[in-house]
Amino acid sequence: MNVKKDRLMQSDDANQRGISLLCVARSGRDDRGPAAVSGRDGDGGLTRRSFLTGAAALVGGTALAAAAPTAAYAVEPGVIGDWTADGSKDVVVPDSSKGNASGADGTYREHNAAAFPANDSTPIPPRSVPAKWDYECEICVVGAGGGGLNAAARAAELGADVICIEAMGLHGGNAQSAGMCAILGGSKLQESKRFAFPEYPFDARKLTDWAMDEYHYAADPHLIYRIAESGGPCIDWMADCGVQWRLGEVPVYVAPKNSTLDHHVLKMKDATDAMFSFGQRHGVDYHFQCPAEALVQDDAGRIVGVVAREDFEREVFIHATKAVILTAGGFCNNKALLKEYIPTAAMGCASSYLVGGETGECFRMGRGVDADVSGFNSSASFDGGVDWEAEGGPWARFLYDGMTQLSRQPWFTVDRCGNRLRYMDSRVKKDGADAIYALGDLATIQMTPPGHRGYIIFDGNYEDHLAGFAQEHCRKLITPDLEQIDKVPEHYRDWHHGVQDAIDADVLKKRDSLEELERDLGFAPGVLVEAVEKWNACCERGEDDFMYPMPPEWLHEISTPPFYGCRIGGNLYGTKAGLMINDEMQVISTKGTVIPGLYAGWHTAGGACGENSYIGDPILGSLLGDVSLAFCGGYLCGTYAVANEMKGGE
Repeated sequence: MNVKKDRLMQSDDANQRGISLLCVARSGRDDRGPAAVSGRDGDGGLTRRSFLTGAAALVGGTALAAAAPTAAYAVEPGVIGDWTADGSKDVVVPDSSKGNASGADGTYREHNAAAFPANDSTPIPPRSVPAKWDYECEICVVGAGGGGLNAAARAAELGADVICIEAMGLHGGNAQSAGMCAILGGSKLQESKRFAFPEYPFDARKLTDWAMDEYHYAADPHLIYRIAESGGPCIDWMADCGVQWRLGEVPVYVAPKNSTLDHHVLKMKDATDAMFSFGQRHGVDYHFQCPAEALVQDDAGRIVGVVAREDFEREVFIHATKAVILTAGGFCNNKALLKEYIPTAAMGCASSYLVGGETGECFRMGRGVDADVSGFNSSASFDGGVDWEAEGGPWARFLYDGMTQLSRQPWFTVDRCGNRLRYMDSRVKKDGADAIYALGDLATIQMTPPGHRGYIIFDGNYEDHLAGFAQEHCRKLITPDLEQIDKVPEHYRDWHHGVQDAIDADVLKKRDSLEELERDLGFAPGVLVEAVEKWNACCERGEDDFMYPMPPEWLHEISTPPFYGCRIGGNLYGTKAGLMINDEMQVISTKGTVIPGLYAGWHTAGGACGENSYIGDPILGSLLGDVSLAFCGGYLCGTYAVANEMKGGE
């Protein structure tokens, strides 16, 4: 059958706004080249730790406002929305709690596991143009997570006929369980707070310069500059689409208004619901349980469609007459790809917490049409990845699994030689800097010891110690009394359940003596016992003699059976290696040329992050956030696909 949706009529006003934005986007590039964009000022700039240290002072300061061009927003002045009220426009948003399916195996979305081979790095070759197409559209978006929803909505708003295919049964992808969004320069909320990075007033060039220095120049400055200049307008555009934002506990952060902010639980779901609703109203044709299998390439080398498996059964050919946009995430759950492109993560991470479909099919499809790769060995990880695989368990776990939360507390931690590992204080101080950087620093600490694993050790009194740890931010334990706890899969609404799962699987080893625990964790005889004896002596004195001492209130003897121990490493949440793109989100071939008709958003694309740690994303993540990096990438993909392939949306 040949199916083509009826395109919704766009108002002349909406079209004009879209064209204005496209003009600004296309003319706002820096033509001086990478060296000019990445050059340092003579003052030496800011370090990555100093930029947040002065955040509180900047918020209260009075500086001249850097007014963003009106045309840089996809809306008319004054209709972005009231950021302090209960939303911007009246929109119909699906009930978040009713769309929160989860699998019995702990994965966050129901899916056919057979559709996601998770240990294959071979490129997926393109298909030839079929004799007959099953579906017709102008732009086909692969993936309906944060990036795909924005790409589809943006392209449809600008007049494109859009089909969006998604392997899972619902929209949202990783954004459903992810953390905060954040504000970049030019956003209305940022301007209202007189707050910007690396200093106020906001300057995209200064941000690019600063980020490149922090990345040790292992990133593409053109991509960073594009993100810097577009992040704020993207946030504001999403507000006008119906996303309701509110300021977070750290000055840079915002999250959807109708979400659990303080406890880091499913903050993005209300945002993805709003963008899904907006896309529906603008005619996006969503196909769920419809994983992409290959690109379709014509004899001239242009990407003209996608092969998908509808309902996991019927192979269908989708004709995209203008462009295909790949926004299905990275490959956190594909071990073969990790070993080939991000070996540090393959060795140092003990687990992943992304959805089951994060297995790199879009990356492999891009490689199949000769796309180049950017961002080698770049990823982002939290601390406290629990090594379920060591006991035959799954690689991917739900982030808010109780054992993951418990593993991130300030326990006595050693490597396999008995050497103490430093714990970074993650408690939020006046500006949140320590909390943010502790995430990345701890991940690095836990990924790099001998054997790429650390070991947390505690005794039978551990529950009594938890309240005194006073952990905050995303280390708070999930309990049934949290705001909007109904958005969390039922099994994970009390952290005790996940801990008991780990004990039952012998992932968290529970033993009657330290000697037994030492043996069963694989320590050489006497290594763990001796390390615990030294720790207990510090606890008795009330003063830690380690070079990075624990606060006195965190010193608890390990002396009361049963004794507990668990292997930990990094907790992978984002692959930053991906398909090479230019600053208009077009995929670049190994020959250095644009692959016609093919676009990619983060994290299918790479090159915008330069380090293998949590901080590999939040250099921009502290400004835009991991999920919001995907939001911005999708927004740019939709914008440029229409601008480049549809002659300004006409």
